[in-house]
Amino acid sequence: MTRSDALGQAALALGAAGVASPVFALSTSSNNNFVLVQSLGLVVFPALGLVAILGVVLAQRLFVVLAGAGFALAASVQLFQFGRSTNGLDGNGSTFSLLMAIGIGLLTVGLTPSIPPSDETA
Repeated sequence: MTRSDALGQAALALGAAGVASPVFALSTSSNNNFVLVQSLGLVVFPALGLVAILGVVLAQRLFVVLAGAGFALAASVQLFQFGRSTNGLDGNGSTFSLLMAIGIGLLTVGLTPSIPPSDETA
């Protein structure tokens, strides 16, 4: 998986979305704060996004899959903590949705086999 192939570009974009996600924490109004990223989420999103980007830069598909699994695991934790006093990521449904979307995207990209150039049809 390299930056030049389509799967690499998709993984790079998803990793960049994870790294950029703490921008949602800068919003102060409830009208435009549609994704709640705060507390531990401010660390989880960019850390896992950087792992995905590192996987693309180093051409290691395993890193992309691990980042996707990390996002999916964090989404599961957020899901099971809805409505409880302990909320490790200090998020809500929007946090869960963003974590799961990036996680599923990275897992799909990381687990999709690449087609060798000689097997492609024009």
